[in-house]
Amino acid sequence: MVSRSNLKQTGLPLLALSGFLFLLQAGSLFGHGAFHERIANVLAEVEKNPSDPHLWFELAGLHAEHGDLKLTLQDLDWVDALAPGKFLTELLRGRAFLEANEFAKAKEALDRQLVAHPEVARAWLLRARAEQELHQNAASLTDYREALKRTASPDPDLVQEVAGALATHGCETEAAQVLATGIDRLGKIPSLVLRALELEMRMKNFDAALRRVEDAQKDAPRPEPWMARRAAVLEQAGRIEESRAAWKALAQHLNSLPERERTSAAMSRLTEETRQALVALKSLPTPDSAATP
Repeated sequence: MVSRSNLKQTGLPLLALSGFLFLLQAGSLFGHGAFHERIANVLAEVEKNPSDPHLWFELAGLHAEHGDLKLTLQDLDWVDALAPGKFLTELLRGRAFLEANEFAKAKEALDRQLVAHPEVARAWLLRARAEQELHQNAASLTDYREALKRTASPDPDLVQEVAGALATHGCETEAAQVLATGIDRLGKIPSLVLRALELEMRMKNFDAALRRVEDAQKDAPRPEPWMARRAAVLEQAGRIEESRAAWKALAQHLNSLPERERTSAAMSRLTEETRQALVALKSLPTPDSAATP
């Protein structure tokens, strides 16, 4: 069995930081297969090479993925004993504490990590989450901004998370800009486009919302859902007559589709939505009629 008497300093060079950040991502670590099989394989390697800090760090990542805080922390202590300062152990501690809802301890670990390695974007992100849970909102937003700035290739989830945090705490204009920049860099990813549209509607920036819908419709495989969205945006903007015209145009378009398309589940739902919208709009006055004595 592995014991502390087996440990010895290895004199490893400083490891490339990026090579170990994958340990901190959600989802499958170290290949596929059931957790117990994967951890058994790593434990077998640890038995053979108890002084290899790579294996202990890998083991810590697996225990963190499984939500076992105690074993994660023990594994990381072994890593630090073998190769102090060579691995991103405080980053993994921060993640483990965060997932265990020990937010103050998570922040402490991530504070230490960022003192040593401020270039690690994920540490800023995890600390932002911990600070959010601790209701340290100003600090959390600062860290979210820093995480996004330091991430060379942000994914849609990061863009949405940062924008969501900003919008929640009253920075809606900045949130909209984060989403717009994300769309420019990553393309018209539906989740980002819809989130941006939702935010523009909340801000009552209807002209921007209409431009976004019309732009999305150009590249959409089916225009019909975006035609419906445009009609709905016009209604919310108070442009009732234009909204009626848009819904009627959609109804005519749907009726002109070949029967196989027109009777599909998606188009049938949209046809019913269009019918209900036109019925509801009948009872709404246009600005001209409202002004008539």
